[in-house]
Amino acid sequence: MPAGTPVAGSGDEVVRIQGLSKSYGTTAALHAVNLTVRRGEAVAIIGPSGSGKSTLLRCINRLEEPTEGRIFVDGLDLTARGVDINKARREIGFVFQAFNLYPHLTAQGNVRLALRLVLRLGSAEATARARAALDQVGLSDKYASYPSQLSGGQQQRVGIARALALEPKIMLFDEPTSALDPELVGEVLSVIAAMRDRGMTMVIVSHEMQFARQVADRVVFMNEGSIVEENTPEELFTRPAKQRTRDFLARVLRH
Repeated sequence: MPAGTPVAGSGDEVVRIQGLSKSYGTTAALHAVNLTVRRGEAVAIIGPSGSGKSTLLRCINRLEEPTEGRIFVDGLDLTARGVDINKARREIGFVFQAFNLYPHLTAQGNVRLALRLVLRLGSAEATARARAALDQVGLSDKYASYPSQLSGGQQQRVGIARALALEPKIMLFDEPTSALDPELVGEVLSVIAAMRDRGMTMVIVSHEMQFARQVADRVVFMNEGSIVEENTPEELFTRPAKQRTRDFLARVLRH
């Protein structure tokens, strides 16, 4: 299929993954994963460490190259030969575990830089959009603050604002609270919940089970590089169909 060819019948799908596998040498990280994310849907991916959750996210925007399979984002085949991956990534917001902020730039400067470099916006428009994005994540009083002057939760919110400012079709969150002190987790999760309420399409890798249960439309449980089962939060957390899911939840929900 030529680069840029839309997928028939994909109008309500923002992401469609077909037969996705990823290996590092002889080590298989993903095994024939199939997943669809619909427009406006929040999907939480849970599972033990090393189950392939982060690798799956990184394959969606080709930070990792799939070994096999196809990935469509808003109808565009990202695995097609000749696809402009840098252009495609503008539609995919990515929030990492680490904040990845430039220490010499203010909060506004960090968000503004992405707009200038990626979208080539003029100075005034980039500044206005950076401030609007910071407003969305509750940092309207921190435009001029440097990362060293911000808490970990505030730094992660700057990271979210930086992704939001590009107006992506989907947001990917890779354990967005794992680097935070426990008392700062809530402020980041509340921002993500508000984005969900505004209809943002999201895929969230998280170890916060209660958050996944409250915010996600669908929860996906992964183990050893495969999707074991997926369902609504109510069904998966209270009536998991697979023994491996039951074992995992019994262990993590005890703590």
